[in-house]
Amino acid sequence: MLMGNGVSLGRYSLAAGLWLLLAFLFAAEWEAKLAVRPVDGHFPAAQSAGGGGGAASQRIYSENGVHHARYGFTNFTGQRLNVSYSLKASDYRRYLAGYGYTKADLDILHSWRENTRQLEWGKAVRKGGEAEGKKALEAVDWEYRLKRGEFFRSRGFTLGKDNLLTADMPGIVRRNVQVLRPLALAIQGVADERGFGQDEIVGSVLSLVQTALTYKVPPMRDGGLHTGGILPPAKALLSGWGDCDTKTGLAGAILGSWSGMRLVGVSVPGHYLMAIRRLPGKGDVFVRHKGLEYVLIEPAGPAWLEPGRVGRTTMALLEGREGYKIEPFF
Repeated sequence: MLMGNGVSLGRYSLAAGLWLLLAFLFAAEWEAKLAVRPVDGHFPAAQSAGGGGGAASQRIYSENGVHHARYGFTNFTGQRLNVSYSLKASDYRRYLAGYGYTKADLDILHSWRENTRQLEWGKAVRKGGEAEGKKALEAVDWEYRLKRGEFFRSRGFTLGKDNLLTADMPGIVRRNVQVLRPLALAIQGVADERGFGQDEIVGSVLSLVQTALTYKVPPMRDGGLHTGGILPPAKALLSGWGDCDTKTGLAGAILGSWSGMRLVGVSVPGHYLMAIRRLPGKGDVFVRHKGLEYVLIEPAGPAWLEPGRVGRTTMALLEGREGYKIEPFF
């Protein structure tokens, strides 16, 4: 078992004595140069071990002002499932407006700061001289940092040290539970018909994102839109593709519709996966968070890996010197 700062990685009935140091600082100064890094980077799914999963299919199309996605796939019990998801084009446009940012968005924030600094400086100097003016500028800069952080969170980002932007995976997952509830209800309908329990439901969602959605890394910029290298879940579903963090966000948002699902994101250098709260079975790879075991789930695909199984490259990253970061989704 690997342990570090109260968080551990283990394999049932297997122990090791390596300690991981996890240090995560949050600091940002407005004057620093803005940097953007995708959570996923360019981690190819082909590095994962495994495969199979049977034939998967997808049909992505638009008709009468509605976007549709239909998927066929095989779950881990060998059963064939077909699910679909639809969203009105007008709703989809509003949805997409909540993710990513443009230079114009940042220009608006910058203009607000500069205009407000000039206004507040003049008012403060007239009232109490230069000393009061400097205090007023400090207050404006503080409010600017607050506004900027709120703006990026509203667009699916977390602003960290050195103004580094990364995808806000927990926020993205939580924001999309309601959006993807129709798909979750469709899966629940199949589960009711076939007598699925929680394990089969989780396995079906995992099989869907692993095998029916193509693995492809989103660009960091789509025209003038900075994406952070991730597709929001509904866009991934209606596009038919995504990378590891995109697929993890999709799987987490679908599973979030079931009460009692306790999920965490797991970030390692250049890769992202997730874990679900349950007791690990023999051979399961798991992390321990706040004293509880969470079994790892690798949504990236195309490898067909059941909950508790991860690829060799992922295992090496989890055990690596840089360790891993856990982000609770709910």
